[in-house]
Amino acid sequence: MLPFGRLSGVMLPVFSFRSEVDCGVGDFAALDPFFAWMQRAQQRMLMVLPLLPTTPGDPSPYSTRSAFGLNPLFLHLDWLETPPVFSDTERAQLDAARASDTIRYELVFPLKTAALTRAFEAFERQGQSARRAAFERFVEAQAHWLDGYALYSALSEAFDARPWWEWPTPLSTRQPQALEAARLQHGRRVRYHQWLQWACDEQWARVRAQAKARQVLLCGDEPFIIGQDSADCWAHQRWLRRDARLGVPPDDFSADGQDWGLPWFDFEAMEAEGNTWLEARAKAAAATFDTRRIDHAIGYFRQYVRDAQAPKGRFVPSDEPAQQQRGERNFRLLSEGTSIVAEDLGVIPRFARDTLARLGLPGYQVMRWSREDGVYRDPRHYPEVSLVTTGTHDTESMRAWWEGAPAWERETVCRVWPELWRFSTPPADFTPEVHEALVQAALNAQSDWCILPFGDVFGAPERINTPGTIGPHNWAWRMKPTVEALRSREDTVRVADWLARLTREARRS
Repeated sequence: MLPFGRLSGVMLPVFSFRSEVDCGVGDFAALDPFFAWMQRAQQRMLMVLPLLPTTPGDPSPYSTRSAFGLNPLFLHLDWLETPPVFSDTERAQLDAARASDTIRYELVFPLKTAALTRAFEAFERQGQSARRAAFERFVEAQAHWLDGYALYSALSEAFDARPWWEWPTPLSTRQPQALEAARLQHGRRVRYHQWLQWACDEQWARVRAQAKARQVLLCGDEPFIIGQDSADCWAHQRWLRRDARLGVPPDDFSADGQDWGLPWFDFEAMEAEGNTWLEARAKAAAATFDTRRIDHAIGYFRQYVRDAQAPKGRFVPSDEPAQQQRGERNFRLLSEGTSIVAEDLGVIPRFARDTLARLGLPGYQVMRWSREDGVYRDPRHYPEVSLVTTGTHDTESMRAWWEGAPAWERETVCRVWPELWRFSTPPADFTPEVHEALVQAALNAQSDWCILPFGDVFGAPERINTPGTIGPHNWAWRMKPTVEALRSREDTVRVADWLARLTREARRS
């Protein structure tokens, strides 16, 4: 049995929340009203996508520029000591962003950046105070990552967002005298980025307290690796290496595999120096959430990299015994004293699954992908130590999958999943009866944890992201009702009560 027992919850990115007082993108203040709706629906866990700082102007939560900290995009402005005042022009843009069905990042990013800059200036004008003392204590306590991150962020601005390896050599190679001179020259902007992280830390602590009061557990999402142009890659060039590009090997979906253009982890070098960075990252993430999803779990066993010597790719380590040993050491470190879920989707060798099982770490069961030799598995026979779901942030919605599936696939599902046995001839339409049966099949699975995408709970057709594509259709989905209306609207109350009933019938808490 997993920690926290047999439970169910929902997955919803923070950016997808909608409230009456946000800036056109979800923020931390939206979570408590949502926790109240979750209580009514008897859902005990909220899974979010990564909350780490991201590349300015890039909406992807996986475009991370730090392995530590939180994304200032999610700060709630009215929770700041001096909430910013918007100009008439900004107010019109704010109204347009709030009214939009999707996130209008071209409005949201400049609006929030300008507002946060003004809030910081107001903070700086206060002089000595208890709040300033609290800020200084935070800066000192988090110096092991915050000093480097804030300096990196300030320099990125100073050099017009050019990647760090294009900065002047004394800075790109981190010569001590150059770094000290940069701290003095850009001290104001360094302090601004430190202040943003302090504000994020305080607001997230408030969210954590609200979740605890509502008896809701928070599940984070930890990306496997971060971008080349990141504070960590700049600070730890011997561990996060750019002499090869990370990706995945060829598989059924791609004859050439994928070249992600990301740095790769030199785990051997990390271990030789005590794994200080990896341990610090794991401890920071464990302190941020009750549990967390470890993205691309296979990467902790082996990495597929491309370089001049192997343009088509090679595994690091190259042999299976070394891969297994590496994965076991890494996952023991990542899970020490905390709870994690391993995202083990895609092509995963048997030894990796066996290692995770031996360590008692749950993997994923995405129902539409859970097959053996082409035959769907009955969810009631999934491993107890696993997480079942109807989809992820990268899949089409449950509705779109059902309506787009070939007839034979729907027929196969209806033969294997007991909740759908009632359909002798599966309807091609996503009827309320089909919707309920699919949700029941997930909740009735033997997996200890069941996490349903919020859109699938409501049978929504939209998706969050389409992998391999770039455009305004990605990372822009917003829930339609506001969080304030969830407990008063007839339709959202009805869904909450319906989900609570199915959860009780499935013996989940």
